[in-house]
Amino acid sequence: MINIYFLDQYQRDQIGFTYVINQLEVITPLGDKLRKNIKPFNESSKHLLIDELNNIESIINNYVSSKQLFKNIERLFCKIKDISNSLIRCENGSPLDDVELFEIKSFALVIYELRECFNELNLELHLKDINFISLEPVINLLDPEGKKLPTFHIYDKYSDKLKEIRNKKRSIEKEIFTSSDETSITSLKEKRLSYVVLEEEEELNIRKFLSNNIKNYIDIIRENIRSVGKLDFLIAKSKLTITLNGSRPNISDSMYIKIIDGVNPEVASILKKKSKIFTPVTIEIASGTTVITGANMGGKSITLKTLVLNILLTQMGFFVFCNEATIPLLDFIYFISDDLQSVHQGLSTFGAEIMKLKQVLAHSKNKNGLITLDEFARGTNPKEGSFLVKSLCKYLNKLQSISLISTHYDNIVDSTMVHYQVIGLKQLSFDSLKKSIDLNKTHSIEIIQDHMNYRLERVSKENNVPKDALNICILLGLEEEIIEIAKNLYNQSLEEGD
Repeated sequence: MINIYFLDQYQRDQIGFTYVINQLEVITPLGDKLRKNIKPFNESSKHLLIDELNNIESIINNYVSSKQLFKNIERLFCKIKDISNSLIRCENGSPLDDVELFEIKSFALVIYELRECFNELNLELHLKDINFISLEPVINLLDPEGKKLPTFHIYDKYSDKLKEIRNKKRSIEKEIFTSSDETSITSLKEKRLSYVVLEEEEELNIRKFLSNNIKNYIDIIRENIRSVGKLDFLIAKSKLTITLNGSRPNISDSMYIKIIDGVNPEVASILKKKSKIFTPVTIEIASGTTVITGANMGGKSITLKTLVLNILLTQMGFFVFCNEATIPLLDFIYFISDDLQSVHQGLSTFGAEIMKLKQVLAHSKNKNGLITLDEFARGTNPKEGSFLVKSLCKYLNKLQSISLISTHYDNIVDSTMVHYQVIGLKQLSFDSLKKSIDLNKTHSIEIIQDHMNYRLERVSKENNVPKDALNICILLGLEEEIIEIAKNLYNQSLEEGD
């Protein structure tokens, strides 16, 4: 079950978390359980998070130099089945059937080989909370002939009585095969049936005996099950980190977040298919309100999703997709955008935002976390919207929680808040960009996107607000009369200090 204080499933899909989780190459059903039921760490389990990050780092440091040994471990993982239900049945006193006994024997044999590979890697000295314990007694119990073959049946060696019954049954079967007298064959078949019943009774007694003995090792078997799942999950996390060039996050003791060159793998993958490159995100935020402004084509939403994704990954015990990251353990992470699931359930965009915001604010009164609002109040009229956003920024600025708000409204930030702007088009030669568009008007949007600088810059109140929205209208060839009216209104607002 998903912890809704760390985004619901829809929001995890939005920010690219589900994409990352689906990239994990877990092999065993035990590792897959951990992947599906991943839970966030918190302040009280910070030491466990540190252990998790140390474990990933140890595997990464050893993976390339010991690739064949890891391949051997992964090959053994392919043989693992989830025997948890069989253990429960055994614990409850039910005799296990031949298939269940076969699977437990196979598991014990895999653990035998896994221990050898694991010991050869010397990872037991570096990986915490992974402990493969010998299941030799279980192997001996289920492999009385000592052949260590991945097969199982009720062996004659378990019982002299069983051996005698089977010998007599086989002898009768030979007589049936060689006899040509129908009356004699009928009599022999009845006799054989009585031995089949005796054989089944004795086999049941043996399965009861084996099940009762296995019960003595259930805790050890479960410890091995847990270790298999955890190692599988850790290796998957480590391989993903190597593949996507992740790095270890620093865990902050204060409400302070720093991301340097953060990447969103899902968006980066989409852009790569279009032969485009993801622009990394660099930002520092702390308690109170931070505002990001910029035109609607400026990538503010992707910036927020990239930030939230990497913070959530840290909280879940992953390495992050940044060159450097400093992130605290939070009590909650909220991400509110105008693409809320509630909209698809019939609630208006603005109504859905307000309902979610009420929940966020109630939780933030006694907890510290991250509140991220993407273009809040975009769905209402601009004047009211700007007043609401400004009011909300002032309120959130008093909290210990970290709040990050993207908006295209002007005059939202005051001197007590941190302000970032998307650089956008302001560093470009406007005339030369317009010439490029005039020569290829059918691809005007793509040309603007290719030249847009999606990086953030920290700005002061004295910085001029970029006119990207107005410039985009000019570049796309909006009627000149409309452009002139907009310019006049813009200049007028500057003169009035609005």
